[in-house]
Amino acid sequence: MSDTFLPGSGFDTYEQQDKVLVGLGGGTAAKVAVRILQQQGFAVAGAVVKLSAEEEPLVQSAKEAAKALGIECATLNAEALAAQGVPPVDARLSALLTAADKLGIQYIATGHHARVETDADGVSHLLPAADAASDESAALAALPQQTLARLILPLGDFSPDELSDLAEELQF
Repeated sequence: MSDTFLPGSGFDTYEQQDKVLVGLGGGTAAKVAVRILQQQGFAVAGAVVKLSAEEEPLVQSAKEAAKALGIECATLNAEALAAQGVPPVDARLSALLTAADKLGIQYIATGHHARVETDADGVSHLLPAADAASDESAALAALPQQTLARLILPLGDFSPDELSDLAEELQF
């Protein structure tokens, strides 16, 4: 892999942590996110969050993607959260955080196109993706500080074209 994955030197803040639990789907973006995190030095584990029985194809697709990437993939059942009316993004992140805690993993990551930056006071801030056309920060806007502090969004610094080029380079 080339050094083109690293947009600047903003990833050195994680040097004491080497594990991240990535929310997986079966798509190319999730695969690229895993490779970016691995290049940044993380040991990556995957998890697919199932919100309903109808998502079984998503589960199978995520497990196939994890196998192709050579990482483990747990299935997290969050149907109860979904049944309680918890919005899907919140249910998925809650399930990821709970699983990460049980596994002793400090960070979680998703393929959302947004960025999280931590200021000098240690406060994490959600920022729009570098590419405004692909920005998904609005979907994450209500996340509490304790979630933002543990969330890594590896795709937020890339445009869709750059991600497509990375996927092609990685033969995804």
